[in-house]
Amino acid sequence: MNESRRLGGAIPFLVGLAVLCSATGCAPASDPTAPGAKLHWRKSTPLPEPRAGHAAGLLDGRFVIAGGTWWEGEKGNWTQKIFSASTHAFDPETESWERLPDAPFPFGYSAYAVVENRLYVLGGFDGKQEIRKILRLSRQGDEYQWEVFGELPRTRLFGWAGGSGSSLYLLGGVERFEPTDEAGTCCTSKTATNSLSVLDTAAPDKGWRELSPYPGGKRWLFAAEGDGESFWLFGGIDTPEAGAPPLRFNQALHYDLKQDLWEELPPLPDETLEARPLVPLHIPGRILFMSFAKTVWQLDLQSLEYSRLTPLPEEAFVDKFALLDGRIIGAGGENKIESFRRRSEWTFIGEFRPE
Repeated sequence: MNESRRLGGAIPFLVGLAVLCSATGCAPASDPTAPGAKLHWRKSTPLPEPRAGHAAGLLDGRFVIAGGTWWEGEKGNWTQKIFSASTHAFDPETESWERLPDAPFPFGYSAYAVVENRLYVLGGFDGKQEIRKILRLSRQGDEYQWEVFGELPRTRLFGWAGGSGSSLYLLGGVERFEPTDEAGTCCTSKTATNSLSVLDTAAPDKGWRELSPYPGGKRWLFAAEGDGESFWLFGGIDTPEAGAPPLRFNQALHYDLKQDLWEELPPLPDETLEARPLVPLHIPGRILFMSFAKTVWQLDLQSLEYSRLTPLPEEAFVDKFALLDGRIIGAGGENKIESFRRRSEWTFIGEFRPE
């Protein structure tokens, strides 16, 4: 009887497990640190309002996308770039998108970072003018709210932002939006800067403090990533004049936050030149690079060697990937179905599984 009772009590659990397995395939948990684990990609629920040049980050265990741009028109006749204030959150458990409150104004090409579970959006362009304001999105009770947190000392677009503790860092970018035509086709980089500065979000009245600028030529469209102790900067291009061939950088740099010191790393492989832009993601012991050409590379932070991983299922330039509970999540950006102006609705999920 005791055995019967034990089995009877287990039946609801086993039934529930069977239902779960039928829904998920009983796939093992994704673990990027597991020896021999291979990266597997799949597509999930599409982004409701496809756009690129947006801000993104993890808030409360969800992947948030805010702002960005899209084009009016159709293939062969894209007429005007539109800037958005829309905000959406992706729940990785239900793989569904939820609309959050719109930002106070539309923006694109801003720097952004999550600091202490708050999404900061720095500068950018609103479709008419450069932006100096800093926006902040955070959860207030049961709702998310936007607020104007402050202002930048100067306008900034196409920069990168990172966080460490309560500190918010801003790296590089350009000071002006420099489209090559009236429709908004991007861009030259005459106003590029190599500056690095930091603001303590717990004491914003102290203002921004300048740190050591990155070495080498000024550029934009570089790939950058951080882990709270270090920053890494890879590649980038310089486009001084419209129509001129861009100067492409292979340079790879590491920045130590405690020492305020930049150092050279082995350069990016030459084959990445044709696959850029690259979107980096730090995972334990490695930096991954997702490319517009589907290819995925990694840099081993111990050996400092580059190698290839499983490619993306589609060609897309996704603005941001994030690591959440061992899974990689990214959405939106551009794809090549109807030329580079076509915004992508694809949501990608990458999982590391043992072979």
